[in-house]
Amino acid sequence: MKNTKKNIRNRKKKNTKKRKRRKKKKKKLKMPIRLIWRSSNYKMLCLLLILFIVTLVVIGLYFFPLGTIFTVVTSRKTIGLQLRFVVNDTAVGAANIAAVGAANRTVNNGTTVEGLWFNFSCELFRFYAYSAFYDDRISLLSDPVIRIIAISDPFEALSKDSHVICVLQYRDRIETFKMADAPLAVGYGWPLKKKEAMEYVYTCPTKLGRIPQAVGIRISGSGNAATSLLPVTVPRKPDVKREMCLCVQVAFGSLDPSRLIEWLELQRLLGVTTVGVYDLSVSGAGRRVFEHYAKEGLVDLKRTREIHPNEDRHHLLQGSPVINDCIYRHMHEFRRIAVFDFDEFVMPRRHSNLPDLVDHLDRHYSDTGSPYVNYAFRNQFFFLDLAPDESVPSRFTVLRFRTKVAISAEGYSVKSVINPQACTHMHNHYCWGVTANYTKYGGTASVSPELAVNQHYKKCHLSEAECRSLMQNVTRDDVMLTLKSDLVRAVDAKTEELRVELEGVTYEP
Repeated sequence: MKNTKKNIRNRKKKNTKKRKRRKKKKKKLKMPIRLIWRSSNYKMLCLLLILFIVTLVVIGLYFFPLGTIFTVVTSRKTIGLQLRFVVNDTAVGAANIAAVGAANRTVNNGTTVEGLWFNFSCELFRFYAYSAFYDDRISLLSDPVIRIIAISDPFEALSKDSHVICVLQYRDRIETFKMADAPLAVGYGWPLKKKEAMEYVYTCPTKLGRIPQAVGIRISGSGNAATSLLPVTVPRKPDVKREMCLCVQVAFGSLDPSRLIEWLELQRLLGVTTVGVYDLSVSGAGRRVFEHYAKEGLVDLKRTREIHPNEDRHHLLQGSPVINDCIYRHMHEFRRIAVFDFDEFVMPRRHSNLPDLVDHLDRHYSDTGSPYVNYAFRNQFFFLDLAPDESVPSRFTVLRFRTKVAISAEGYSVKSVINPQACTHMHNHYCWGVTANYTKYGGTASVSPELAVNQHYKKCHLSEAECRSLMQNVTRDDVMLTLKSDLVRAVDAKTEELRVELEGVTYEP
């Protein structure tokens, strides 16, 4: 009996202890969340979990950007994303390029083609682009922009209901902007496929601090997407600028190698350190001369091609676009850029070279309180129809032909030296517009013929009556003789150097 009572008491004690333990567990389970968060272990675990999720999201967006996802979803408006980008002449991706002609680009099969014009045309508007440049000049007084060197239908022909849309490809996304400004004309146009076409510099906006890798063009209302993307070039910015670059109209046809050597060596003597040459169809010996000087470093040789084959006088349409490509390509490398043709020289009469002359002009106009941005030199013909100095060897055109006709009228066939930090679009003769910061300055100053003229060496191209009239009033000009010994030495040395390369290569005038 006693044992039974004792057992009952023991069981009651055990049951009481069990109930107390259960109550303690319930209290722990009902612990408020704020008490759990105060626990350092729980806090660390939550932070690690959040960090892990964020990392997954970032990695996902890197490999599958929203722009790409959007493009895949909207497959009807796919924008050729398989692209080989070229920035600073370096390939950084893979390309699906729909283009005509053949510029220094590399396409998806690894083949290098030169002179490529990118075709952004649609049924409403023809648009062919040669190159695109990132323009972040401080003188813009605005966010950076993309400049597209192009040939298109006249912009005025575009319907009022249609707009040019810029498609900008960044590393992680695609962005589109309506082109707000009308394009900048750089020429007077020429027929393309029997329909008028014009030379332009188009401008696309960007976001400050972001450089697109490529740009495409589409026309709103056309139903067409941009099926190709044009690489955006970021111009080089050296620590020290050089003095003078020379940009030339497109080169074509058969060029006299002797005259090219003389022209290049004289430009070098006059202080030019880089000559931008764009080869459309140079044949034989002329091409060899350019390639030699390109290896040497004086010539920056590029290619350009016909947009459509067998077009009549197609070089007239490409002249200004390649000049603007040259200017934008070298705008941060040089203090000044000259624009001359292969039969022209600006010969200083009181200064030893072009940079010295330009420095004088800068000081002169600065002292007058009305500084000018660009300088234009009046044209003066040294016609090759006039009698030469027979004592000078035939390979020296500028030393043989020292007879000139009366100076041309103001504004006729002038040639310019420009400030590349100011000029926005350039014709063969004048800079046609400046950046915002330079609108407060004078535009282009006409330089006094007493300082220099554009000496133009060619056969008389005017009417027979005009030629006869001009050549009745001529004067002798021996200014070129001041460089005779240096020029003869340089030309003879280069001719000998090129003798083997030109052996067997014919030149047909």
